[in-house]
Amino acid sequence: MLALWTSATVVWLVSCATLAAVFAAELLGPSVKGVLAACLSMLQALERNNAGWGIGVSALLVLASAVRLLWTGVRRGRAGASWRRSHHRSLLSGAQRRLLHGRPVWLVDSTERGAYCVPGAQGGVVITRGALEALSGSQARAVLAHEGAHLRGRHHVLVGWARLLNAAFPWVPLFRAAASEVPVLVEWAADDSAVREVGTRPLVYALGALAGADQVRSRQTLSIGGACPVDRVRRQVAPPEGCRLWRGWVRTALVTALVAAPLVLTVSSTLAGVLLPHCDCASSPY
Repeated sequence: MLALWTSATVVWLVSCATLAAVFAAELLGPSVKGVLAACLSMLQALERNNAGWGIGVSALLVLASAVRLLWTGVRRGRAGASWRRSHHRSLLSGAQRRLLHGRPVWLVDSTERGAYCVPGAQGGVVITRGALEALSGSQARAVLAHEGAHLRGRHHVLVGWARLLNAAFPWVPLFRAAASEVPVLVEWAADDSAVREVGTRPLVYALGALAGADQVRSRQTLSIGGACPVDRVRRQVAPPEGCRLWRGWVRTALVTALVAAPLVLTVSSTLAGVLLPHCDCASSPY
């Protein structure tokens, strides 16, 4: 599901860009040889036919969308980098670097219960002393395995990508849904990784002990208290009944085909327009 949501957002962007290119190529004809030739042909088309306005509108829309996406990405990237630098300074002043259950962590001397991870070379897994006092050894290992799975899987990149698209294009329902679903799915993926490493019971008890412990209200972190702990516990202790493996594969294949269909159609139309010979036959009086 995580891969499908991420693929759907990428397919949407690539399909829109491809459709714009196909539209321009159809209007400009086979004279498109490159960027410069396309620009020249575009100006000529604007003068000699009534369809030229569509090229200009498409080009402006594509350019505006690309600029908006780039500007939003730069702005959010600078804000994230600034927050991580500030957070690292606070860790250096109020936390200790420790080796806990064979994993390097930042140990914060606080009575609050919390555990989260911060991406980047200066980040890592952060856990409070209050959380360690509330957890047993196996539960602490489950929490560390959960946060380690976030870092190894680079889940912050997937979450950041979905949120970036939603911030840049908030009127697109797909991006709005992805920004809501992807953060939940990365928690599920990290839970599954922790269960494979430590077991279901320690993770479930750890989620109960740290429920609502998302004290770091920053979108730059992935916390053990993220998503809904109740739903995550239910998912582990009561998996769906009648969930056969072959049904899951069939459903996944069908959804994958639906997600890839727009991109396949647009790319196929593009290749057909390029590979098939252009026919401009004069009509015969007979």
